[in-house]
Amino acid sequence: MRIAHLGPRGTYTEVAALAWRPDAELLPVPSVQAAIDAVIAGEADAAVCAMENSIEGTASIETLDLLAREDFPLLVCGEVVVAIQHMLVGAPGTDPATATEVHSHPSALLQCRQSVARLAPSAKPVAALSTSGAIEA
Repeated sequence: MRIAHLGPRGTYTEVAALAWRPDAELLPVPSVQAAIDAVIAGEADAAVCAMENSIEGTASIETLDLLAREDFPLLVCGEVVVAIQHMLVGAPGTDPATATEVHSHPSALLQCRQSVARLAPSAKPVAALSTSGAIEA
């Protein structure tokens, strides 16, 4: 089975895809829309997309918007629960208190806002397409 998921490698949707189908061939794509499009085009057999989390509720407005469309051509066929653990990372020797920006997925920024405010009080949140993609920024 080939599963499209929000990439790059290391995202929580990749973790969920492997939890759902450990032997799957993974297809990392740049957005939820691209994951859905990959299934519609026959490039993937399924897509794993974030729906919600227990801290902030909706994890992906994009996913919900797609599912709400009357012409949405796919079916939801399962649910995977993934334990999420975020980390504040930087170059070795960097003092988090001096950080000017924190890059992450919008959901992660919301989930971690209190910790970020405490650890990096001057840091401006910067949205990225995924948590692992933010590390590449």
